[in-house]
Amino acid sequence: MELELKVTSVFNKNLNEYNKATRFIVNQGGSRSSKTFSILQLLIFICLTEPGKKVSIVRKSFPSLRGSILKDFMEIMELLNLYNIKNHNKTEHTYKFDNGSIIEFFSIDDAKKVRGRKRDIVYCNEANELNFDDFQQLSLRTSNTLFIDFNPSEDEHWIYELINDDRSVLLKSTYKDNIFLHKDIVNEIENLINVDENYYRIYALGEKPSKTAKIYSHFRQYDNEPELKDWCWGLDIGYTHPSALVRCKFDGNIIYVREFLYESNMTISELINNVKDIVDDKPLYVDSARPDVIEELKRNRLNAKSSDKRVKEGIDYIRSKQIFIHSESLNLWKEYKNYMYKTMGNKLTEEPVKVMDHCLDAMRYGIFTHKSKQIVPEKIRFY
Repeated sequence: MELELKVTSVFNKNLNEYNKATRFIVNQGGSRSSKTFSILQLLIFICLTEPGKKVSIVRKSFPSLRGSILKDFMEIMELLNLYNIKNHNKTEHTYKFDNGSIIEFFSIDDAKKVRGRKRDIVYCNEANELNFDDFQQLSLRTSNTLFIDFNPSEDEHWIYELINDDRSVLLKSTYKDNIFLHKDIVNEIENLINVDENYYRIYALGEKPSKTAKIYSHFRQYDNEPELKDWCWGLDIGYTHPSALVRCKFDGNIIYVREFLYESNMTISELINNVKDIVDDKPLYVDSARPDVIEELKRNRLNAKSSDKRVKEGIDYIRSKQIFIHSESLNLWKEYKNYMYKTMGNKLTEEPVKVMDHCLDAMRYGIFTHKSKQIVPEKIRFY
């Protein structure tokens, strides 16, 4: 079988290390460096050329896996005209090739598979989401090669210790390694130098942040929705950037947050219609910079209120609580991992970087305004 693979240098570097039987192939890269796409291409190539191979592709949660790498796998298979629905077991999340090779997709929360049968190769996507015990269990049950990829958004992680292992190789990549990127995306990445030094280091250069800059580090995930009586909604409004709607449920110092809307290019009428279909009669705290939208929401009989937008106080309040994010709230979780303080030279400021913060702003509006007890009573109006 002849395959016409359009590959980047990242594919070739990973193939070279695989052929040398390197145990741990660690891909550290910036945004759009092609590391995930290239590793998937390589795994498909291995399955086609080495009959009977068993490959596992793993991520922390299955919703994250399904919304990212599983979609990329399907795209590659269809681009190569290889996909056969008969070979795809969607219940077990496996794809079996005609030569007996198989790729399975599972998440760390599936303990049976993490501690189950052995495989030849494992690919840990976004490996900085995994803890060391997760990785060790996978390694113990992998006969040959472990592929790892990650964005270096943390300045300390077990992956950095793994890189120093004699059996490891570190492959660094940036957007410059991806010759297929559209110029608009290249410009967007390069413009990060004007946004924040650490963002530029991580997402353009693929390097660790120069200092600890993460705003939150204590969030956890949950699956089962708790039955609670106290909750509210938070809404951040955008157009080119997404509008985001979240629900916040309160159980003392524990707060459960779930994303319900994350969409760009909506008109105000479209936004209001979408919000009306989702929210109930609980308070809806809206970006106070948009009184026009708050007024329209009220005219549509929604319990809309202006939010308390004090950033530092809101962040400090959220830091004092136990925050659980629903496992299917992919945009909210991604924002959490990348929410950082702005740096100016060698100094860390108290100002968050205004990139990828739409769900987090909506969450802050809801939690802080609902619980700070500093809401100014609004005037009663009659229509």
